Amino acid sequence: MKYGRVDVSGPSECPEEGRLPDAGPPSPADHLREVFYRMGLNDKEIVALSGAHTLGRSRPERSGWGKPETKYTKDGPGTPGGQSWTVQWLKFDNSYFKDIKAKRDEDLLVLPTDAVLFEDPSFKVYAEKYAEDQETFFKDYAEAHAKLSNLGAKFDPPEVCL
Repeated sequence: MKYGRVDVSGPSECPEEGRLPDAGPPSPADHLREVFYRMGLNDKEIVALSGAHTLGRSRPERSGWGKPETKYTKDGPGTPGGQSWTVQWLKFDNSYFKDIKAKRDEDLLVLPTDAVLFEDPSFKVYAEKYAEDQETFFKDYAEAHAKLSNLGAKFDPPEVCL
């Protein structure tokens, strides 16, 4: 963790909107690479960061993806509804990878950019590993998340790192 991140003072100092990946075709693997390679991230980091979908849910009225509610989201917590990627969508673990691989539950969301993690040969190496080894997923996710979080950030003093 790095302390001393300098906040921006206005929208002109922020990256433009639309820099997150689209979830769909024509080529989800190419699209993920186009978005994340420009930030200096590699296939391992793309797959690890995709594992963040183990948390949360998608709301079709906001993203265009997912169901209005499922058996896992109809009662909340918080505002009910949406479709989650995992059964326990408030628990950070490797169930995202296990569930995509198993393809066992239609109440769980699998976007084209999720499914491609087990279809693309380079992504699949990491997705398979993370489905089997939660500790490796945690380690790789933490490193990729820190790298992504610090991209383009200014720190004062610049050398402070824990």
